[in-house]
Amino acid sequence: MEIGERTIQTLRQARAARMLTVRALAEAANCSPHTVHEVERGKRVPRFDTVRRLSAALGVEPEGIAEFRRALMIEEERA
Repeated sequence: MEIGERTIQTLRQARAARMLTVRALAEAANCSPHTVHEVERGKRVPRFDTVRRLSAALGVEPEGIAEFRRALMIEEERA
């Protein structure tokens, strides 16, 4: 599964609007800067728990992003 350009753009815009660096977002979301960078470049599909932490750090709802809704369903199926 790839992350859509719209999702990547949403994440970048939310980070920019909050004037967060990749490192600051990573710290706030308790993940590595490499993870944030790879997600924003569309090179990595994050686990839903990572999506939740990124969303919380950015103040956005992960369920509002279509690709993340699909990730939630997949994660719930695994549980």
